[in-house]
Amino acid sequence: MHLIYNKRKQNKQRTFNFIIILAISLFSMATGLTSCGESLEKRAVREAREYTERNCPTPIYNSTRTDSVAFDINTKTYTYYCTFFDVLDNEEFVNQNRNKMRDGMRDMVLNNAGLKNYIDAGFAFKYIIRSNSNPEKILFEDTFKK
Repeated sequence: MHLIYNKRKQNKQRTFNFIIILAISLFSMATGLTSCGESLEKRAVREAREYTERNCPTPIYNSTRTDSVAFDINTKTYTYYCTFFDVLDNEEFVNQNRNKMRDGMRDMVLNNAGLKNYIDAGFAFKYIIRSNSNPEKILFEDTFKK
C-alpha cells in the first residue's frame, strides 16, 4: 500500500514538474519578443525559429523534452512540439492525468503576464506531445486560446 501511495505521489509530482517546465519555456520565449519595427506576427515567427535554433531539443527534464517551437502566421498559433520519456511516456498515465495536465497548461498560458500581448492579439498556444518509445504516437494534443 505504501509503495502504491509513493508511486502516485511521484506521478503527481512529475505532472506538476512538467507544467512548470512548459511555463519556463513560455516565459523564456515571451521575454525575448521585444523587437521594434516588425509586426507581432512576424516577430513571433522569428522568435519561435530563433528559440528552436538556440535551445531545441532541450535537455530532458522530468521526463520531458521540448523538440521545437513554431508559429503559424496564418492561424496565429504557437505550437510546442515535445516528447515524453520514462514514466510520462505512458498512454495510460497521460490519459488518467489529461484533465489535470490540460487545466495546468491552460492556466499557465492564459495567466502568463509575459504572453498578455499575444493572448490579447488572439494568438493560440498548441501543444503536441509525442511518445519517445513510439514517435508516431501523440500522447497529448491541445490548443489554448482566450
